[in-house]
Amino acid sequence: MIWRTVITNKSIMLVTCNFLNFVICFHFSFSAAIAEMLVQSTVKDLYLLPALPRYKWANGCVKGLKARGGVTVNVCWKEGDLHEVGLWSKEHHSIKRLHYRGTIVNANLSPGRVYTFNRQLRCIKTYALPSATSY
Repeated sequence: MIWRTVITNKSIMLVTCNFLNFVICFHFSFSAAIAEMLVQSTVKDLYLLPALPRYKWANGCVKGLKARGGVTVNVCWKEGDLHEVGLWSKEHHSIKRLHYRGTIVNANLSPGRVYTFNRQLRCIKTYALPSATSY
């Protein structure tokens, strides 16, 4: 009986649709908030683990976060501290300032290369971005 009322009454149907849109919006907003806790970015700066809840998420990794300026970020942490971060850009040459707990370094990123940094933000490895294979 209630289901028929929802289907036949357009105003109630509109409320139902708005509710569903709110739920979808909430899920996307929540994901974005978690991503911002792990990496905050501007066009020139990347802030690594700025709001990590250390005691709740002592260890973890996140891969494929998209930062402003066309940079993709993989970041891993152990015991609440940065362990390793990987950065790359497929199309843009960019210079980023990396920030972690008061340490700031400049990273010169060439397109198509992956740069791996340790917890002191020293570049420890660089290699060509693997190309996508077609099936």
